[in-house]
Amino acid sequence: MKRARRARRRPAGGAFVFVATALFCVALALFPLRSRGQTAHEPPRVLALAAAASAGAAAPEEPPTSQPPPKASTKKSGALPDDPGQHDDDPTIPTGKGLPVVVRAAVFFLELRSFDDTKGEFEVTTDMRLRWNDSRLRYPLDEAPRGYKEYRGKAADHVLEHVWTPHIEATNLVEANDNVGRRVRVYADGDIETIARVTASYKTHVDAQRFPFDRQYLKLEFIVREDTTDSVVLDFERDDVEFSRVSPAAELPGWTPGLVNLKRSTVAGWNGDRYSQVSASLFVDRVAASGIAPIFIPLIASLLIPLLAIWMNKSTEDGFEIEAFELANISVGGLFSVIALSFAIYSSYGVIAGNDNTVTRLFALNYATLAMSLLVVIFFYRFGWPRRLFGRYVEEQIFLFVSWALPVLTLGASVAFLLVAAS
Repeated sequence: MKRARRARRRPAGGAFVFVATALFCVALALFPLRSRGQTAHEPPRVLALAAAASAGAAAPEEPPTSQPPPKASTKKSGALPDDPGQHDDDPTIPTGKGLPVVVRAAVFFLELRSFDDTKGEFEVTTDMRLRWNDSRLRYPLDEAPRGYKEYRGKAADHVLEHVWTPHIEATNLVEANDNVGRRVRVYADGDIETIARVTASYKTHVDAQRFPFDRQYLKLEFIVREDTTDSVVLDFERDDVEFSRVSPAAELPGWTPGLVNLKRSTVAGWNGDRYSQVSASLFVDRVAASGIAPIFIPLIASLLIPLLAIWMNKSTEDGFEIEAFELANISVGGLFSVIALSFAIYSSYGVIAGNDNTVTRLFALNYATLAMSLLVVIFFYRFGWPRRLFGRYVEEQIFLFVSWALPVLTLGASVAFLLVAAS
């Protein structure tokens, strides 16, 4: 009886094991175990980071692991950032319209602060405008009712950190005194416009050949340093020429502002490289009246000193009325007065010292007139050589000719110098 009961219990135990196994399999099917690796249904971590960056949200937190997660690429796609706190690497150059990228430049002279023509330096406040196209910045037109998105101050600086901008610098910059700020406009078609207001000092060449009727050029030279002409080219169009002008309220003591001239050029670099350059030159005309009174009136007056040494004497049968040494003192005194005048003028107007200009020519004319008056004093008054060689009549006629010819030549040459400078 006991063996029969044991035989009957074996089938019941096997059924229980079978049922338990079946239930376990069903549980595995309904509730699968999480594996250590990532399943195919979970999105990759890189896509999550990219989605968060494009949406402007913070990246999801990663649980601590023994190995650091792989770094996603931080190269910018050129899209405008939505999160002011986002920081990325330098963006790549836009190639949507091919290379080179054409950057249009224009300069507006807002304020003329100073111009030292002796040092060849000037200080101005300018608004420099740069315009180019980046097709990666396009957006629907209905997002900007005015046709563009505008950023100012810190927002503009943040935008410029996240989009490609040309690396442009002024080659003749002496000192940047103040950087007032920036404005950025991004248009729906991808055009981007930047305006930077800067107060700075620059170096320029001064040509004083036509002083005091000279025209000087306050030139700003901008060059692309890091990109050759194969990648970036500076250019300008009619709209840029119209933008490049001087403010009607700008004033510069002693000078009259004129027009602004834009000029494009290239600069040779290493290994045959070429770099694009654009210059903006504002010409200013010197106010001639500021130099006529302190310079030219004394110069013309000094020309009369050697002429007095000739006009004050008179030929008689016995010779000349006034002794030679008395008139020679006038010529020597005139020589010292011209030397003192030249020292005073060159100290005040260093730009004309050592250059060929109207002032130096008039000084040369003064020295030549003094030399001729001394020759007249020596040959006519002191030794009387014309009378000894040709007689009294010839001496008198030569003296009369010199008396009117020398003043005419001297004053005529001085007027010619002034007319040439003023033409």
